Amino acid sequence: MLDRFDEAIRWVEKFWQDSRTAGGSERFRIEYRTVRGRNLGANNVPARIWIDSFERLCALLSTTRDVSSLDRILEATRTRIPELVPWVIGHPLQAIGNRDIWDELLATVAWIAANDTHLLYLRQIDVEGVDTKFVERHKKLLDNLLTAMLPPERVHAGTTDFARRFGFRSNPDYTRFRLLSPQRGLPPGLSELRLRTDELATFEPAALRVFIVENEITYLAFPHVPDSIVVFGSGFGLTVLKELDWLDSKEIVYWGDIDTHGFAILSMLRSRFPSVGSILMDHETLLAHPKQWGRERDPANRALAHLTELEAALHRDLVEDRYGHSIQLEQERVRFSLVRRALQPWTS
Repeated sequence: MLDRFDEAIRWVEKFWQDSRTAGGSERFRIEYRTVRGRNLGANNVPARIWIDSFERLCALLSTTRDVSSLDRILEATRTRIPELVPWVIGHPLQAIGNRDIWDELLATVAWIAANDTHLLYLRQIDVEGVDTKFVERHKKLLDNLLTAMLPPERVHAGTTDFARRFGFRSNPDYTRFRLLSPQRGLPPGLSELRLRTDELATFEPAALRVFIVENEITYLAFPHVPDSIVVFGSGFGLTVLKELDWLDSKEIVYWGDIDTHGFAILSMLRSRFPSVGSILMDHETLLAHPKQWGRERDPANRALAHLTELEAALHRDLVEDRYGHSIQLEQERVRFSLVRRALQPWTS
């Protein structure tokens, strides 16, 4: 105060100014203490401030609207779904951040809790102001609220898919396949079908063998093979084929990209159908197309338990970059003459 007296005066004045609103109302109360010195005499300086009510504290922190909103949210929740009050108390900022849609959230949670979701799609949620897009936008918050209030048996662990997690009917999976030769039991002239996988599980094609490929153009151009069909696998999406029990009685041949993911798909498929064979996923095919090599994005480096010795050797060479960094040969780059040659065991 002796060396910087003007600054000290401004500091004291600022406390006084801040303690009042523009209209002169008190925001907080100042407690002063007296500082004495031979050269300065006695001076009153701020020692402590007092905030005398919760409302005044909210005003000082500019949280009056938030606190009022939280009170309304708690009251609405306590009235409509009291089981969620502990969640709101534990997550007040999330609740306040969704104050404008809180009524719709509560109504949606209450509707789901009151209905047998196993017979319904998300589209069938019947709440005013709520549609499928609302659920999609707020599915993370709805997941938290439903998990907090539903009994454990109504929450399916192990999935992040909202519909599956809360027992709704999921969009059906479809399997697309071409007939590589006429099939008994199907109208003549048909060349391609796309069926719900769960319904295809009840319908066994008369074909003796099933080829599975990943690339659509390769699928469409796949040559004629007697007593066969070709399935458009579409990457890891072919996991839906595990539902087709009749595949156990078929000869299955897989052809994917020569890269780490292609071999991962083959290994996964063979874990369900151990007799799966492969074509054009070998060193000979890779080395015959050096000008067609590409680079695999985000290659996978993990052990694959269901490869043959030769497949595993090529997979290891890819992982270890024997032929270059992240080498990849996509199946649509393989010369078609090699495709026909690989199919000769079934076409000759």
